Amino acid sequence: MTVRALEGDELAAARAPAEAVATGGFFMPPEIRTRRLTLTPFALHQLDAFARLFGDAQTQRYVGGIGGAVGRTLAYQRMAVFSGQWRLYGFGTYALSDEEGHFLGYAGLWFPHDRPDIEIAYGLLPGARGKGYAAEAVRAIRQTAEACGCPALVSYIARDNEGSRRVAASAGATIDGALRMGDTVADIWRYPMDPQPIEASGDELMVDASVMPLTIATRRLLLCQWRPDHFARFAAHLADAETARFIGGQRSFYEAARLFSAAAGDWHLRGYGEYAVEFEDRLVGIVGLFHPENWPERELAYSITTDARRQGFAAEAVRAVRDVAAAQGLRRLVSYIDPDNAASLAVARRVGAEPIGETTFNGSPDLIFRHAIAERDPGSRSGVLELEPAQ
Repeated sequence: MTVRALEGDELAAARAPAEAVATGGFFMPPEIRTRRLTLTPFALHQLDAFARLFGDAQTQRYVGGIGGAVGRTLAYQRMAVFSGQWRLYGFGTYALSDEEGHFLGYAGLWFPHDRPDIEIAYGLLPGARGKGYAAEAVRAIRQTAEACGCPALVSYIARDNEGSRRVAASAGATIDGALRMGDTVADIWRYPMDPQPIEASGDELMVDASVMPLTIATRRLLLCQWRPDHFARFAAHLADAETARFIGGQRSFYEAARLFSAAAGDWHLRGYGEYAVEFEDRLVGIVGLFHPENWPERELAYSITTDARRQGFAAEAVRAVRDVAAAQGLRRLVSYIDPDNAASLAVARRVGAEPIGETTFNGSPDLIFRHAIAERDPGSRSGVLELEPAQ
């Protein structure tokens, strides 16, 4: 059996059929019930239990674990990555709960940009293992996906992961090749599928936003939700040396795939997040509200692609997000800016933000700029979608 890692054009070619299905109207329902389980997308109240799951040694061994004890910061990031798939594709990973609502683990469809196939992925808390929960969830997910029109599903399973191999086999999967994933060789377990015709429906896609509107239009820009076709420019942006200097360093393709999903997942978990900024239907930046678990407060963050700088896009988008956030009732927004980031400092001053101090909470010294939030007119409507930027 030939084993190799897929990269570049070979990965894109192998991924193309699954991506066509994922972006062609195939949706999963937001809730699945089995005899003992309820499957729903993640919610923030499950974060502590989710952190315990990814702090477990066996989970770390087989699911690309983070290593060591996992706090809320890293757990939130992983939860956002999983949740983002719902917004990108209309399917994703479910939290598993028992009859009493206790969090047991996760199972669902997983399709990051570094994988060629849509995968059924799953993991359980130690106390929930050995009770048939994973097999029950995987069978339900396979059957539901089949009924919703998904023609092909796999699970990538390490050869020494006997528990997961038994789960896949119980759902009818058989080995169909192998794939190198980092330092690990995983067998490809393919599930038997007889998909039903896809019926168009807009009800299942999780696009509700409780804090910020899903789109904002300015004179030149569209701030919108993330789509799979944004990924190529997103990954190139994170790999750019000039950009990476001020956002934590250059990111690999693997890292970009997960950060991309997390950007979409923040919207599901918090009701706000960072927008994809488009100019003439092309991604030119990332601007919006950013609040990882270890951030002391909500940040108005912004980053523009190298080929779109010095055109005023950052200031235009920042003003738009700031003004809509104010109309939505948010009273305080800050930006954390590296003292050497002259371009971002200039944007902050241009939009009227004022320096109020310094911080080193994220491991490097940053200046804190507070944005001027206009007092809200009691008679005005919230949820403004169109803004004319200040000149």
